Amino acid sequence: MAAITSTSNTRVKGWLALAKRSGRSASGTFLVEGRRESHRIANFAEVVEHIWCPEYTDDPPPSVATTVSKHVFDRISHRQHPDGVAVVARTPDLSLDQFDVGENPLILIADGIEKPGNIGAMIRTCDALDASFIGSSLGTDLVNPNVIRSAQGSLFAMPTAAAPRAEVVAWATDHTQIIVMRPDDADRLWDTDLTGAVSIVIGAEHEGVAPEWNNVGRGVHIPMHGTADSLNASVTAAIVLAEAVRQRSG
Repeated sequence: MAAITSTSNTRVKGWLALAKRSGRSASGTFLVEGRRESHRIANFAEVVEHIWCPEYTDDPPPSVATTVSKHVFDRISHRQHPDGVAVVARTPDLSLDQFDVGENPLILIADGIEKPGNIGAMIRTCDALDASFIGSSLGTDLVNPNVIRSAQGSLFAMPTAAAPRAEVVAWATDHTQIIVMRPDDADRLWDTDLTGAVSIVIGAEHEGVAPEWNNVGRGVHIPMHGTADSLNASVTAAIVLAEAVRQRSG
């Protein structure tokens, strides 16, 4: 039997509050939904509560878990097809003070990206291609449920930070060569050396990167063919990071 069956329960209200940035900031926690995501996040952040819906899964719950009814789980879920598994985790320190990337880092800086799906996809790409991630004045926090869903468990799998743009510009200037992706007559990606300590800055599709980045970085573009004159931000990230990995692989 589920321990909690009513959405009026105080615990449930607390979980629902985590759907909003204000609730996540106030509690210092965030909700992670999905069996795979919940398992992976436990390697990088402190899990403070397990939530389990026996109507969705036949697997036994963890030794310490709060069981809920399908009605309750559907209320806290952000997915079309939930699997009945979720955890509440402590939000780790995401400041640049803890951002330790070692020597010769490959860093993706997402500047002013608004859509959580794009942010999550970029994080997932960083994980796949052994890059680190910094959010620069993003439109949401990194523990937004839709960022977590799009990242598919890759959140915090590599060095990760988020900070206001001025702080990120200063940090990247001090530690790396800065490559600013833009669609104008900048240098071609294929002619750009990405083998050293480098930060690759990608902005929102309609607005591009903020002017501050052009003052400190080298403009680079992906040669385009056909009628398309721009790419999705996460697609751009994948192309540029893949080229960097190719160069670094010798």
